Amino acid sequence: AIQTIIKRGVANGVKRFWIGQDGLLSTPAVSAVIRERGPTWQKAFGAFILTASHNPGGPEEDFGIKYNCENGGPAPEKLTNTIYDNTTTIKDYKMCT
Repeated sequence: AIQTIIKRGVANGVKRFWIGQDGLLSTPAVSAVIRERGPTWQKAFGAFILTASHNPGGPEEDFGIKYNCENGGPAPEKLTNTIYDNTTTIKDYKMCT
């Protein structure tokens, strides 16, 4: 999943990815990185987190996706509903090869 997300992100203009060693980073560590990341130009608006402990999904329901906001905490339901609603209108997407 990590490679696919990176390829889609790059193809669609994402400039930075933070990936833990071997693709692993605890949710509290992700929250800390979101909150503490250097000067303003390095600060995150938030982060999509692949996690086994939230919103089971994937082919074998072994991971899910959550979004944490710029304060490092879980996004409010209104925002996650908006993100979901936007995904229902996607007709195509770019992917690096």
